[in-house]
Amino acid sequence: MIKSIIQNITGIILAITVVTIVLLLLQSSPFEIYQTIFEGAFGNFDKFSRTLLITTIMCLAGLALVITFSTGLWNIGIEGQVLFGAIGATFIARTAIGETNFAPLFQLLAGASFGAFLGLICAILKTKANVHEIFGGLGLDFVAAGLIVYLVIGPWKRAGIASTGGTDLFPRQSWMPGIEGSNFPVGPLIIVLVVIFALYFILNKTSLGLRLIATGANKDATMRFKIDSIKYICIAFLITGAVAGLAGSIQAMSIYHKLVPNISGGYGFLGILIALIAGRNLFTVILVSTVFGSIMVGGIQLQLRLDLDSSFPYIIESVFVLSWLIIRASKIDMLVVNRFYKRIIE
Repeated sequence: MIKSIIQNITGIILAITVVTIVLLLLQSSPFEIYQTIFEGAFGNFDKFSRTLLITTIMCLAGLALVITFSTGLWNIGIEGQVLFGAIGATFIARTAIGETNFAPLFQLLAGASFGAFLGLICAILKTKANVHEIFGGLGLDFVAAGLIVYLVIGPWKRAGIASTGGTDLFPRQSWMPGIEGSNFPVGPLIIVLVVIFALYFILNKTSLGLRLIATGANKDATMRFKIDSIKYICIAFLITGAVAGLAGSIQAMSIYHKLVPNISGGYGFLGILIALIAGRNLFTVILVSTVFGSIMVGGIQLQLRLDLDSSFPYIIESVFVLSWLIIRASKIDMLVVNRFYKRIIE
């Protein structure tokens, strides 16, 4: 496990090196850009808190996908599961429970349940209707996005207004609680830590985790050993959907405080890249999510301070991902780590 983490960190460092070279070729100062991103993401307490909040949402999306990837499944429907989580949180906020101090707990439970429900539908489509999870997931993404638009301009519209600007703000009790007088995301951080250790325990310390991984490694072999692969595919999607639903709940409760179209912000799809770059390692997901979250929040300053195009942060992310894919395919990171281990032994 340690060697795997070191290999992933090595790959990230090499990818950042490639990004630096590309920035130099574009006649930009990479160190000035990195400094601007760092200051924009961590320059003061408010920026630091914002970066942590975005990072926790990305992290949950990445952690969710580690489960389905470990089971040999492509959960493209995670974007819809994040959206359904936001719908679940909004549903509770609009009831009498939303005006009580226990509202955040029920919102998180509802968000996880809604996300798990959509994940289960994707699993049923795959196992019962033979619909590949990529196509089933994409279809459900559109269903979730369309449902939010319907709710926002229909049953949950603001009084006298049919606008895609979102629903009414949640009652204050339905906002994610934090440190008084601060926007520090203590609640989301606790949720991420609980999810990480829960998933680690499931995957590494339980027979359930072993069966999930076995299902992904060889479905034919699992059937021979009388392991019901259909059952564990459904369980994988349920867990993934629940974690993705938590991400959507936090997005609704901590950032928007209401339901808006495209509330997921594309974090579900970004979670796919995070999980792949992390090599399905739960703890590396934290590091990769921090890098992406820093670029997302701090990258805004590139346009304000350096007069760079607003698309520059996405260019950096794209080059980073492409570099990592090339490094991983060519196994350069593994070669570097092996040489490092040999020198230590010698």
